[in-house]
Amino acid sequence: MFIEDIDSMINSLFKSSKEIVNIPAKGLKNLLSSVKGNAKVLIVTYPGFSIPTAWIGVYQSLFILSLGVSNIEYGKLLGLGIGVQILSQLLGGVLADRLGHKKVLDIFTLGWPISLVLLAFAQNIWLVIPAIIFFNLLFVSTPSWNCLFIEGIPKNKRSDIYAVVHMLLNGGALVLPIAGFFVKLYGIDIGSRIIFLTAAVMTCISIYYRWTHLKETKLGEKIVSENKSINIRTESRDFKKAFRLLMENRKIFWYILVNIIFVLAITMWGAFNSIFLADPKEVGLEPSSLAVFPLVSSMIFIIAVIIFVPQIKKNNYIKYIGYGILLNAAASTFYIFAPAKNMSLIVLSYMIYGAGLAMFRPLYDARLMNIFKEKDRARLLSVFNTIVLVASLPGGLLSGYLYTLYPRSLYIATTALFLLAFLILWKKVKQ
Repeated sequence: MFIEDIDSMINSLFKSSKEIVNIPAKGLKNLLSSVKGNAKVLIVTYPGFSIPTAWIGVYQSLFILSLGVSNIEYGKLLGLGIGVQILSQLLGGVLADRLGHKKVLDIFTLGWPISLVLLAFAQNIWLVIPAIIFFNLLFVSTPSWNCLFIEGIPKNKRSDIYAVVHMLLNGGALVLPIAGFFVKLYGIDIGSRIIFLTAAVMTCISIYYRWTHLKETKLGEKIVSENKSINIRTESRDFKKAFRLLMENRKIFWYILVNIIFVLAITMWGAFNSIFLADPKEVGLEPSSLAVFPLVSSMIFIIAVIIFVPQIKKNNYIKYIGYGILLNAAASTFYIFAPAKNMSLIVLSYMIYGAGLAMFRPLYDARLMNIFKEKDRARLLSVFNTIVLVASLPGGLLSGYLYTLYPRSLYIATTALFLLAFLILWKKVKQ
């Protein structure tokens, strides 16, 4: 059994990392103690969402396929989800400026537990479809979440705070063995349903805490008071204005393009990751064993964020973002050559992926937030996320076709995309 074989390696990793992390962890503790207000509330409740994210990320695809959904149909479901995300991002900035950041977050985060309950009772694709729709409506709240979170945090701390957020997101994988235990004990069908219901309860608790502790910011109240009822023509004009602003600034344009390609690669890689690892014709691992891989990646991510990211200075952000992309390319390459019934290359891939993501995501996000002016941040974030999602729309369907044609061709494509993102960053953004 894979879990038993790798247990000693994980224990060794925990032991060796304990002393290494001890000193930087004190700095992390001081950083967290300096966070106040809404940002503190959002950080405290983050595990209630990051743990379900980790569980669902591993087992949702296997569960949906177990209902009789084909690879191509699953790719179409991913495309549907991205399509709803696009609509959600278009609405996100508009509604944030009309209803307020807190109210938008309060309402649309409910899509998460609703989708989980629908999945828990799904017997075929017809309940999966509304589950996908409800889950992706959650992204209406993305600009509001960022605005509630970022306001009040000094610029010189933003990279560190975003590093903490991504650490919490990836830290959800540390409890993935619980999900693996359910699957091992009850199988994919019943085990996944237990996972979905447990995750729904966790998200509901976090949502209730946010309802009772979050407060609308002064800037949010001002923006709401300045805006009138929604006018389609006005909103279309404002969207075009924000779009032109992003596209005409060449530095921002190339920077956005890097993220577009990176997200497309991650989307395609993640779409069939669990399916590939459990596929008897490919790596062929036990589904219950899959929970261990993200755990290893999460540990590497957390160690990297605590130790290395705080040491990176702003003038070196681009360099380390580039290193992060290259590490992701290397991690994807291991999938191309992964032998059947062998975990070594997959473990190594996840370790490299964790280090690469620790360098890319927090630094990229912090730099992006610093580029956008505070007053226009919600609208620009909405347009930015919409652009990224529109470009990612073909990812799900393309993944389905590539996997059906030849599974490893999917990872050849993702590796090529990562390398393309690096070249653009190095040639266009860095200069």
